[in-house]
Amino acid sequence: MNFSSPMELYIHIPFCVKKCSYCDFYSFSAAEDSFQNYTNRICGAVEHYLRRAARPISSVYFGGGTPTLLGARRLIQILETAKACAPFLPEAEITAETNPGVEADFAELRRAGFNRLSIGLQSAEQNELTALGRIHTAAEAEETFRRAREADFDNISLDIMLGIPYQTEESLLRTLAFCKRLSPEHLSAYLLKIEEGTPLASSPLRERCADPDTAAALYETAAEKLAEFGYQRYEISNFAKPGFASKHNLGYWLGTDYLGLGPSAHSLMEGRRFYFGRSYRDFMEKDFPEAEIEEDAGGAPVGGDSSSDIPVGGWEEFAMLRLRLERGLSLTELSERFPEAPAGEIGKRAASLAAHGLCVCEDGIVRLTTKGFLLSNPVTAELLYGSPEETGA
Repeated sequence: MNFSSPMELYIHIPFCVKKCSYCDFYSFSAAEDSFQNYTNRICGAVEHYLRRAARPISSVYFGGGTPTLLGARRLIQILETAKACAPFLPEAEITAETNPGVEADFAELRRAGFNRLSIGLQSAEQNELTALGRIHTAAEAEETFRRAREADFDNISLDIMLGIPYQTEESLLRTLAFCKRLSPEHLSAYLLKIEEGTPLASSPLRERCADPDTAAALYETAAEKLAEFGYQRYEISNFAKPGFASKHNLGYWLGTDYLGLGPSAHSLMEGRRFYFGRSYRDFMEKDFPEAEIEEDAGGAPVGGDSSSDIPVGGWEEFAMLRLRLERGLSLTELSERFPEAPAGEIGKRAASLAAHGLCVCEDGIVRLTTKGFLLSNPVTAELLYGSPEETGA
């Protein structure tokens, strides 16, 4: 392991004005008088873990929640703490998420080194925004975008959602036209996943969400129109103008080490995954360990991400992550890095799946098609492990 290689930093800000009905991220509304205490605690975590990592920083991402609720001064305090603890690459990407109507001083953020904003639009249709529990209008989103441009942000992303209540192909086309008019550098288009335990899961509005076939058609429409508008898909749900793919986002899929700080934040460091529990109180009150990061050590991240059975750093993880990207999986690179990987068998399976329009295999590179991305989990499983007939399942 080359410990001088760059790493990424994720800072979780769990505060929101109001939690949306579909949201399963760790977030909640809180009084402003708690913001400074949280900022100080995050700065303490940055100092504690970042100095120990002793690695240069290639990107920083402030996610949430709604990070700009903290205000520019506190966000800058966290960023400056990080810069005092580790060298930043000259081209480091520094992103803050924001929501319309929750606008820190964008000009102050820009002067302090933030160079990318991600704005949560989700839809330009009022009935869809209301159904999602969003508290902004399309006009407010446009005003937020305008203010960001006036503050000299030349790298802005908009988030939209697909398959949401009341959405039709026609309403999606209007949202995409709205985005085209604003002309952000980056767009994320996420298919709604209804998480049990969220208000939407038990709401009558659940019946207004798209069924799987309709959701697939909406994704295909979005991918087609965004390509027409000049946005290149570089990952299943992410599209960018040339040169504006998110460095931080790509880092996750390319296996770059990242350190996540804050309740619920996950990390991949030195071949090991770990995470902080979903507890604000634990993060604020329990001591960070003095020695190496330990499993289940109070306020420290706990080991063992149970969300995946794929070994960290093995050929399966490498292949799975590469298949999420438009650039695809190079079988030559797979063989060179992991001689034990069944690259030849994957190539044969890819040829079979290509006949069904699920992937293409050209010059030793396997890439999923739009149809394949919609079925990415079973397609990836079949590429890596074979069909049930092959495995005897």
